[in-house]
Parts: sequence; C-alpha cells; structure tokens
Amino acid sequence: MTARWLEEAVEACGSTAPPQFPRNLATEIPRRLPVTVVPLPQLTADAVHVWLRRRGLNHQVAEGSRAFHGCMVARAGVGILFHDSREGVAEQRFTVAHEVAHFVLDHWLPRQRALRVFGEDIRPVLDSLRAPTPEEALTALFERVPLGVQVKLMDRGPSGLFSNGKVAESERRADLLAQELLAPSALVMPLVREVSEDEGVSRVMFRFGLPGEVARTYVQMLRRRLRIPRFSIQQFLGVDGD
Repeated sequence: MTARWLEEAVEACGSTAPPQFPRNLATEIPRRLPVTVVPLPQLTADAVHVWLRRRGLNHQVAEGSRAFHGCMVARAGVGILFHDSREGVAEQRFTVAHEVAHFVLDHWLPRQRALRVFGEDIRPVLDSLRAPTPEEALTALFERVPLGVQVKLMDRGPSGLFSNGKVAESERRADLLAQELLAPSALVMPLVREVSEDEGVSRVMFRFGLPGEVARTYVQMLRRRLRIPRFSIQQFLGVDGD
C-alpha cells in the first residue's frame, strides 16, 4: 500500500502512467508544474549563482565549487531545476525526478496547504513580502503549516554528509517520490516477484531507465514488501507449533 503523502505528491505532479517508459520528466513536468528545467555542465553552487545573477535573480545559494547532481531553487510558487548535463541519461533522469520531488514536497504542497488554511491573505508571507502576524503564526503552529523559509536542502557538513536529520528525511522522501514517478510500484512489483534480485534490478533498469544503484535500492525495498513468511519445517511436516 502506498503512503498517503506519496499518493498526494504523485497527484500534485499531475502524473498518471504515461503510455511508455522510460519517462522524460524534463519535458513533462514544465507542462504540469511551474518549474523550469535548466541543464548545466559541471553543476556547482557557483554555477547556479552565476546563472541566476545574469538573469537578475537574487537568490541565496550555498557557496562553493563542489559539484553536485542537481539543485532546485524555489520561491513564490515557482521553481528552477538545475541538473548536470554531463551525466549519463539514466542519472539525469533520476536527478530531475528527485529535484521535482523536492519542489513538490518541500515547497508546492506546503504552500498549497497554507493557502487552503489562510486564504489569499497569506500569500505575501509565503512570498517573503511580510512577516506573519502573531495570530497567523499561532494558527500555523496548531495547523502544522510551515510559513517560514524552507529547510536549506543543499546543506552538507564538511564530509559531504547531510547537515541535519531534517535534510536527511527530506532527501529520503524525495528519493521515494522520484522512484514512484519514474517507476510506479504497482508496475514494478510484478517484475520483481518470484525472480532473483539481480534479475529484478535488470528488468527495472531496462524498462524504466533507472540508474543501477537506484534500481537496486528500489527493488530491495519492494521485495521486502513482497516477502513471504520464512520457511517453517513444522509447517512442512504438518506439525502444530504447540
């Protein structure tokens, strides 16, 4: 059974199963969400900053020349999705899906929920044009509606690991949504049932175009969902366990 938050996120992407796989979300998503996809060679925070600055966009981006797969810059209900165009096709496909997932989970859905709770009056707060009133802040607390700046999802520690648990959880959820968008679990499960793990991984990579490591992680997770009870010698012999 798919978690409700995951179903809501897939629905927000306007995503029904396309007629064929692998999917090309880089062309699909801009028609369904206010997201612009920008491929850049040698993607770094500095490269993103330069791209934005040349277009008169002032948005704080983590500094540095460390290369990374993708980056989502989101503000006022719109997003710019950067990804490294030098990577392989499968890697780019998953990166785009992962960054779309961040936009939906960490920006779009929280924003839509705030608008439902507060109405249009809250839009200037969401767009960083004014601070929330004490009453709005209290309501947001009770309704669990985020009004402030979203977590900096690019934050990493000196070792390159996630800087805090909130970032790690956001990354985990983004991976799950990306996997579901590119390879819906309802379609994957029949492919990995009653075959070896390696065969399941090969099938998923071939049909859905996932990178090998991503496909293996996904197949392992789905196989755990499908796991039958462990072999019991008592059941085999027809002996009760009393």
